[in-house]
Amino acid sequence: MDFVTAFKAAGLVEQLSTQIYSALKSAKGHKRKLLLELQDNFDVIDLWQMKGFPIDKVILKLERKNYESAITDNFNFNALERSALSKPTTRDVPQFQKYVGWSTAMLFDNLYRKIKQLRDIVEMDSDNVKIDKAARLGNVYKIMILLVHHISK
Repeated sequence: MDFVTAFKAAGLVEQLSTQIYSALKSAKGHKRKLLLELQDNFDVIDLWQMKGFPIDKVILKLERKNYESAITDNFNFNALERSALSKPTTRDVPQFQKYVGWSTAMLFDNLYRKIKQLRDIVEMDSDNVKIDKAARLGNVYKIMILLVHHISK
């Protein structure tokens, strides 16, 4: 089962916009900026997934500026959700199980490190056939879904 099918089966994809919108109602400062950045990145990835846009252009459009700003300001990512990722949050999606017990900060760091790696791959060696950019972008998408579900519960 591919990741999109798995997320749809778990009912996660349909909830993303609703969860982000609900979380934005009370969010301020860095939390609001991070949620908006996640929403923008979802929208960009959907252009590739649903509309067939070129993967390299999509990867280069993924944003990190609000994450980097939060890091510069010593923002405590765990303040977004103080508890570690719990098993119920994963909704039994097999790809999410390895993240059980991770802190919110660990999830953000992992996500944005993967985005940076993808951008570096496209900028340095876009034609390398040994690197499966689609699988890597799919993994970024998965982590984004999990993160939104975790911080907006």
